[in-house]
Amino acid sequence: MGLKDEIKEETIEHVSTMHRFNNSDVVRHVLFSLINVATNKTSDDYAWSTLKKLLKELEREYSFLKYIEIKHIDYLNYTMDDINIAQQLNQIQVKELGKSIQDLIDLYKKYLGKKAGYFFIKEFKTYLGEEYHSVIKNMGVDLRLIELQNEIKGLDAHGYKIKEDSSSNIAYVEKRI
Repeated sequence: MGLKDEIKEETIEHVSTMHRFNNSDVVRHVLFSLINVATNKTSDDYAWSTLKKLLKELEREYSFLKYIEIKHIDYLNYTMDDINIAQQLNQIQVKELGKSIQDLIDLYKKYLGKKAGYFFIKEFKTYLGEEYHSVIKNMGVDLRLIELQNEIKGLDAHGYKIKEDSSSNIAYVEKRI
């Protein structure tokens, strides 16, 4: 087998492991990941009802969220099939969908409050998986940035303040007295 054949086989193998996701795949996986993390922090009933409520609330700003139906009944035995997404969602611009996902994550964390805990985003990112994390990052949802913002809020809550030295573009942490 020559070098040309090896390159061809490697390319085919690489291409076969790549997967293109449509909007409905991404949203279904994001919602299912959010639910799985949230149910570890609160009751299954609260996690699901909060998700339904937030989707309805965000539908005022993002009308395309009407294409998502949570048909979940059994809170103990839920699957990804409990999240029904109409194919019309695949026609929505990726960046607009990304904004709605970002807003949903922010609101969900807010509604869970202290129950969400410091590691909510880290757990969500882990459950979501690297492939989907990359996909939503390309949609404008930067989970690492959200983690950093949480860390800054945590520092602030413990009496620390972020100060910037504009002359050197360096930020440092200072304890408030």
